[in-house]
Amino acid sequence: MVSRLVVLVSLVLLPLQAIAALTASVDRNPVLAGEFFNLTIRAEQNVKGEQPDTTPLLKNFVVGPTSVRSNTSIINGQVNHTTQWQVELMARNPGTYEIPSFSVANMQSNPLSVKVVPSSTADNQSKDVYIETSMQSDTLYVQQAGVYTVKLFLANDLTEGQLGSPELETANVSQLGKQKESYEIIDGIRYLIIERNYLIQPQKSGQYTIKSPYFKGRIRDNYRTRAASAVGKDIQLTIKPIPQSSSGNWLPSELVTLNEEWQPEKQSYQIGEPITRTITVTALGITKEQLPEINLPTINGVRSYSDQAESNNLVRNGKVISQKVESFALMPQAPGSYTLPEVRVPWFNIITNRTEYATLPERKLTVVGDPNFVQPAISAPIQNNALPESTQTNTANQTTFETPFYYWPLVFLGYVLWLITLVIWWIKRKPATQTGNNDVTPKQSITPLPELKEALKQNNQRAFYHQLVKLCKLHTGSADLTKLNNMVNNSQFAESVNHLQANLYAGKNHAVDLKFIYQQINNLNKKTKSENELTQLY
Repeated sequence: MVSRLVVLVSLVLLPLQAIAALTASVDRNPVLAGEFFNLTIRAEQNVKGEQPDTTPLLKNFVVGPTSVRSNTSIINGQVNHTTQWQVELMARNPGTYEIPSFSVANMQSNPLSVKVVPSSTADNQSKDVYIETSMQSDTLYVQQAGVYTVKLFLANDLTEGQLGSPELETANVSQLGKQKESYEIIDGIRYLIIERNYLIQPQKSGQYTIKSPYFKGRIRDNYRTRAASAVGKDIQLTIKPIPQSSSGNWLPSELVTLNEEWQPEKQSYQIGEPITRTITVTALGITKEQLPEINLPTINGVRSYSDQAESNNLVRNGKVISQKVESFALMPQAPGSYTLPEVRVPWFNIITNRTEYATLPERKLTVVGDPNFVQPAISAPIQNNALPESTQTNTANQTTFETPFYYWPLVFLGYVLWLITLVIWWIKRKPATQTGNNDVTPKQSITPLPELKEALKQNNQRAFYHQLVKLCKLHTGSADLTKLNNMVNNSQFAESVNHLQANLYAGKNHAVDLKFIYQQINNLNKKTKSENELTQLY
């Protein structure tokens, strides 16, 4: 009786054990190095909200995405539920690797052993897909930028595919630009070559391995498609620490240069004339983010505004070249000779292993006054008592003669005629003045240029400023806007012009009322006309 009960309980529990089973399997074993294969984990029940932890697989394999599928079937009236997870795996190097057991919903799977063989041992293995990796130097300093190149060779048409990225711990890895595509015939086979460049910037010294990117996809083989995968060789990298002798900003490079351009380029400049100084920093083997900022000292008598810097980088001959361009607007305020000090950028030469300096020599800046401004001449005082020697002699000689008797009557007659002429002019003065006013041409006034009004309509600050300088130079003979400020004699006008200059040459964002500036110019025009009319009345 007891034995029958045990058998009955075993028969009841047998289906439950089958339901509770969790198994793991691979679609092929052995597998090729660099070839993807499928790991399938199957539970004989419906599992919701849980999935196997594939993190331990990252130690020995490249782990692809995990897909899950549930299935329900009825056989002979019995309902069966299954849940299946599928993971794509790839081993980079040959060897024997263990796939650990997994735990899902209190179920435990069996561990697996997978043998990975070199791809060259496969029979009739055609070299239709492969990857090449390269790096110009396998030794870098901390924070030095190296260029890592990946080339994917495809002998067949690609229907779909995925190319991964290189991996290097404790380093910044980023792709440089877009990938390049070209064709090349190798050993009589025509290949499509996809090339990518990556920027490798290590952050810690030591010995490291750059893990090659992998390719997984499908290629066309005759009239059908088949799966294809490949992986390149890993590269060993030696990272040197920052030398203790280095000080300041750490800039490891093979070459760092400084260049400058002046616009306009000439021997001397006028007061208020805008000068643009452009400084370019070029470095080999570092990123554009590492390039230092150029800080110019303040010079009394010269206003300086810095514009926003532009940075970029590119790859030439397997090396990264970075460049930063900074522009400075200089506006001299007073005449004189100014000395712009030397510009120095320290950097570490990785070839000579010592600190060097990229420099711009000091420069003399000569500022002159307005050449069109004529200094009024100072007249010598008139000395009524100082007469030429000849005149004094003649006068002396004349005193020896006696005054004629008709001298005084002639003087009196001339005086009377002058009084009669004055009376006649006084009587006719009013009509003559009225008639003359119609023929008088008013003096030239400061009229705003049409281009200035057009720039105001478009709210174009740069065009408005250029027309303002042009107007100032036209009527004062100088591009110095302080002369125009003095004519307007309005503190708000001067402040608005200064803010406009700061917006254009210092990257500021002041609110500038262009209409107010234009109105002040117009008011100056009306004032000038009024003064001309008053002048004509007198």
